[in-house]
Amino acid sequence: MTPPPRRRRVDRTDALARDDSHPNVPSSRPTTTRSFDAAKASHALLPRALRRRALVVDCTTDRIRYAQDDPVTLRVTVRNRLPVPLRLRTEAPVPWTWSVDGVDRASAVDTLPDDAGTLRLARRETRTFEAVWYQRIRVAADEWVAAAPGEHTLGARLLVVDPTDRLTASTTIRVE
Repeated sequence: MTPPPRRRRVDRTDALARDDSHPNVPSSRPTTTRSFDAAKASHALLPRALRRRALVVDCTTDRIRYAQDDPVTLRVTVRNRLPVPLRLRTEAPVPWTWSVDGVDRASAVDTLPDDAGTLRLARRETRTFEAVWYQRIRVAADEWVAAAPGEHTLGARLLVVDPTDRLTASTTIRVE
């Protein structure tokens, strides 16, 4: 016959017992922890004008001169300058749009959806978006017109309510 296993000293005491009604016994620990959403906090604590001023929008292309029918890649960079994350409400599900000579997305037919969305940027985050323009402008549902040779202004803007128009950027290219 084997002897019973020896119990450790801690097992023989009530050191591990937890009882909420007794003042000297530790209470049970919560099983879940709270998470802190800093983007929601900054949305609630920072004024809208300050959140808009913290963002910088820039747009560039890989070249200045293009031959006709060469695709133009527009690169839009959005940077959060604050050391806290930001969240902004947008007018559409997409956070930004681009334009050619003032025509949104090079289309006189398409419109942006009416649904609202949000743009979230981590602290000091830089986010890059790209769009390709094939030097065509849509004038009807099934008709595209080639862009005329000369200078064209490609622009980008964030789709947030911005009375100062600070959240826009543009660049000029030449089609030869």
